[in-house]
Amino acid sequence: MTARPRWLAPWMLLLAACACAGLGATAWAQPGLAAGDPPLPAAAAAPWDVAVAALDVAASSPRPWSPDARAWRAALAALAAAAEAAPEHPALLRATLRAHVAVGWWIRAAAAADALAARPVDDPWVDPEQNVPDLPPERLRDVAAEAWRELGFARYQAGDLEGAQAVFARWVAALPDDPEALRWIGRVLLERADPETALPYLERWEALRPDEADAAYFVDRARLAIRIGTAASTAFQDGLAAHAAGDLPAAAAAFEAARAAAPDFADAHAWAGRVALEQGAPAAAVVAFEAAAAARPGDPAIAYFLDVARTQEAFGVVAGSAFYAGIAAYEAGDVTAAGERFGEAVVANDRFVEAWVWRARTLQETDRLAAAEAAWSRVVELDPDDARALFFRQRLREQLAYGVDADPEVAAAFAAGVAAFEAADLDAARARFEAVVAADPGSALGWSWLGRVTYTVRDFAAAAEAYGRAAELLPDDPDVAWFAEDAARRAAPDEVPADEAPDDAPAATEPTAEPLDPEAP
Repeated sequence: MTARPRWLAPWMLLLAACACAGLGATAWAQPGLAAGDPPLPAAAAAPWDVAVAALDVAASSPRPWSPDARAWRAALAALAAAAEAAPEHPALLRATLRAHVAVGWWIRAAAAADALAARPVDDPWVDPEQNVPDLPPERLRDVAAEAWRELGFARYQAGDLEGAQAVFARWVAALPDDPEALRWIGRVLLERADPETALPYLERWEALRPDEADAAYFVDRARLAIRIGTAASTAFQDGLAAHAAGDLPAAAAAFEAARAAAPDFADAHAWAGRVALEQGAPAAAVVAFEAAAAARPGDPAIAYFLDVARTQEAFGVVAGSAFYAGIAAYEAGDVTAAGERFGEAVVANDRFVEAWVWRARTLQETDRLAAAEAAWSRVVELDPDDARALFFRQRLREQLAYGVDADPEVAAAFAAGVAAFEAADLDAARARFEAVVAADPGSALGWSWLGRVTYTVRDFAAAAEAYGRAAELLPDDPDVAWFAEDAARRAAPDEVPADEAPDDAPAATEPTAEPLDPEAP
């Protein structure tokens, strides 16, 4: 194999020519022919040499290349003249394909690609060997793919979906494992409302490119269109596109169209609800999310957003949004930020019980005890039967009385007394609370707890004394007054038997004494 003549300039990159010899009578010696090519007909030999020379000149001309440029106009005319004498010759088809791709004349390039694909050989896309290793041309199959892609895309952009589909069909028939060919014919078939035909192409694309997100997207889209119908699927996709572009009114209209076309399509309802929330319309969002929940029962995301919508509808958009922002911050571990959001929620709506509960919790967890006690008290004002608020408020009051700036020994005795009582060790509890009131005779909580313990063990004389002292310190507490009176009555001879209690007795749970002011005299 001899080197190609120096005058065979860069157009060889366009032609994918093989190793060549000097000019001569044989096909192997003919410039631009590959070893496996048939001989050129005698009538084509001279025009082919002219075309080769013209293409040499054109390929060396300045870019951008165009079919209207003088050098390329002459080269394409010479190539056409040679092709008239040998229209099916592979060297001429290769040259025609590459030359027209080079100048962007897609319809003629695609026609040459079609002719190459129709050749009765095992693989029409095998490139001839190159003798210019430092300047390798693109693979012939890639050049053909470019021709089909550009022609099909031009028709697609012009709105000629049928014409685009025909071009892409030729492409995928010639190169059945080309992912781009599969992508484009699948997309066009989807847009022509034929998801059943599109799906096998798209699934093949996904199999070839499993990590390509677009492939999975279009497969899902085709399956969705098959399941719910093209009208609903198209409207839904339009809604997603409008939402991504920030056009909420258009997104809302599209999702409503999808809902109407497919009443059992949960995603359309859910997205309609989401857009309604983003538009500040919680009542509409509730309706949409209720429909989504009915279409897909048990979906946690739908249930969550339905709760959000109902909360905003009940307490206002600002309060509801701040509340769920607080929940998100709390779950992310930022308790301080969560407390701030809950604070915004209760400012926006002072009757939002759950926002007050979470406000109290976050204040308590960040050791802002006095503020937490006030928040729990607000919960009790709004819902006097809220067991959480009653429990934690009482605990905070005890902590404020004996855990903040208190005598350490008194605080320890009080805490030990509560722990002993909860463990049913009543003797130990009594001893601890006696120590508390001995050290701090003004402790209403200490006297109340001592009364509770002694009442529980039916030492009504001691209970009457303890509750009596507590009643003096808490004259406005009706429960303490009641237990003081009842214990005194039970302690008196010939009064109520010790093992009976009147029907109107308040529940002896925990003392409800107000916290002591550590700075009080």
